[in-house]
Amino acid sequence: MKKLLTGCLLTVCGGMACLPTAVEAHALRAVHEQQGEAILARFAYSDDRATEFAAVRVIGADGKEFQNGRTDARGRFAFVPDAPGTWRIIVADGMGHKVDHPVEVVAPGKPAAAAGADKTETSAGLPMRAGLGLSLLANLALAACLLRRRKAA
Repeated sequence: MKKLLTGCLLTVCGGMACLPTAVEAHALRAVHEQQGEAILARFAYSDDRATEFAAVRVIGADGKEFQNGRTDARGRFAFVPDAPGTWRIIVADGMGHKVDHPVEVVAPGKPAAAAGADKTETSAGLPMRAGLGLSLLANLALAACLLRRRKAA
């Protein structure tokens, strides 16, 4: 019985390790909106803390750098596009977090509807992910206890 339980546990753990997942312990997210002719983008970590003074590059629809700078203390950055097409806002905080956020501009000063959250954001909220992590740790501790008990017997 113990061999069967150990085999099943190892199979499940091995199968979970092979599942494709995105690692987002502290992911960088982006949202944007139109304010007049300008596009205002806000960048934040997955815990909704602002990305303060992060490096920003705006790539125009032609693929050339249009503007660069830094986010403000609230993680915001604004620019005024001058051509239609897909623009990209690339933000890097210098600590390994980076996001490449697309903005679709229909006509100069008239971007398409706000794209909302960046595609890297998952549908599971932080409490759900924390619960899954704790569950994994509890299962690993149980497996360690079972193996110790097996060796003692």
